[in-house]
Amino acid sequence: MTMTRTKMTMMTMRVEKMAGMAGRGRVPLFRRRVCARCRRGVLDQHQRRRRPLSSVVRSGNDKFTEMTSDLYSYMVNLNDESPILGEISDYTTGLPAGHMKSSPEQVRLFALLLKMLRAQRAIEIGVFTGYSTVGIAQALPEDGVLYAFERDPEILKVAKGFCEKAGVAHKVKAIEGDAAVEVQRLVDQGRSDFDFAFIDANKRAQKAYYEQCLKLVRPGGLVVVDNVLWYGRVVDSERNDKNTIAIRELNQYLREDDRIELTVLPVGDGIAICRKLGES
Repeated sequence: MTMTRTKMTMMTMRVEKMAGMAGRGRVPLFRRRVCARCRRGVLDQHQRRRRPLSSVVRSGNDKFTEMTSDLYSYMVNLNDESPILGEISDYTTGLPAGHMKSSPEQVRLFALLLKMLRAQRAIEIGVFTGYSTVGIAQALPEDGVLYAFERDPEILKVAKGFCEKAGVAHKVKAIEGDAAVEVQRLVDQGRSDFDFAFIDANKRAQKAYYEQCLKLVRPGGLVVVDNVLWYGRVVDSERNDKNTIAIRELNQYLREDDRIELTVLPVGDGIAICRKLGES
């Protein structure tokens, strides 16, 4: 079926039930849609060959499977989820802010990336109930460590409890407080030995977190930023609230950053996977 550019750009739909929303900002988040398009950064001798965004959507570059609730459930059920992650998901779904949990397919992708990287050290900014925290920690080796930053002490207690129950507490260094301040402590120590960083926090602070994490991650390591499709609002010209503007600006900033190789995927509410360039 042939679709117009407008229809393709705007085609998003709400994923129900098991979706497990990904954002963890302190503002109301309206989730969760799967975007019809993703764009991949292309490198030529470490220099990005850029095209106007409008030229990306064109004939032959528009393959898209519409995600229905039934299809989403089918996909999720094909992936293994550990019993403890299922328990965290059930617990979180019952909370008023349950939509802020990472989605199952996100955490499965992170686990795969971590194992491919042979990651030893990881960072997570924004913990919430610990769904992604436990998933990341499970993918790390026994001597691995995850620095998990969360400013809400009550929700951090919940996450730490699930880490204990999952048997991964020895891998998780949970840090309570303002992530901008706490992460900067690692930067000030001259650390640059982390393999992976996941940013899912205050949307207007994501760019600052990205800059911090890019310093902390080794060449070849990954910085993953969540919510880059923002419920489809990034392509809605009538949406100009501060969070939406911040996400649009961050997306363009990542697209133009020649320090990274960028891949944006319609996983969860959209993730930007940033591979740090340079020699190890």
